[in-house]
Order: sequence, then C-alpha cells, then structure tokens
Amino acid sequence: MAAQQATLTLVGKSGRTYTIDVYAPDAAGTQITFNPSGAAGATSPSTLRVPEQCIVFDYSIAASPTATGVVLYNNSGAILGGALRHANCLSSLANRQKLKIPLQGGDFISGLQHA
Repeated sequence: MAAQQATLTLVGKSGRTYTIDVYAPDAAGTQITFNPSGAAGATSPSTLRVPEQCIVFDYSIAASPTATGVVLYNNSGAILGGALRHANCLSSLANRQKLKIPLQGGDFISGLQHA
C-alpha cells in the first residue's frame, strides 16, 4: 500500500475536542507525523504537544500502510495500551473501538509504526 492519512482525536478535560491530522508512511519502523492545523505530510513534526489533560479518544486511518500498526509513546516511553493495529482503526469501520488513553497537559506524544 501507500502512505496513508489518518486522524487522531483527543478530548480535553475542558470538553474541547482536538482533531489532529496524521501521516503514516508506508514502512515499518518509521515515525508517524502530526499536524494540528492542516494535512500532515512527511515533513510534519514527529511529536505533538498535548495542550491540556486529554484522552486519546479515536484513531482512524483510511487504509492500512505496509506497517500493521503504530505504538504511541508519551514523553519517549511506550504508552500501555497504546499499540494500535491499523486494521482495527480503519475509518470505514463503524464499530471501531473508542480509545481512552490518558495524557497530561504538556506531554509530548509520538508514534512508531511496527511490522
């Protein structure tokens, strides 16, 4: 497959929803990139600073790239429960599991794709 666009949805303690565009390259062992203000691409930042205490509510991707999933990291440490399989997060799945991964305001998150 080819590189894919994805969306990461965070819900803040304030009730605000943050929709973050994600770029998932077409290779295992690569970092996903983030853009909170437009389409993410290969040159977008590989880390995202969380604006307030949030939960990762949803991750949706249009199609699965070569990598089978992504592991989310919080301040350089893997997040328990943060291994997401692309096949389970396809945007075409109406019954996609909603996530509840907690994050603190000011945390930096990143994601590394795995085979």
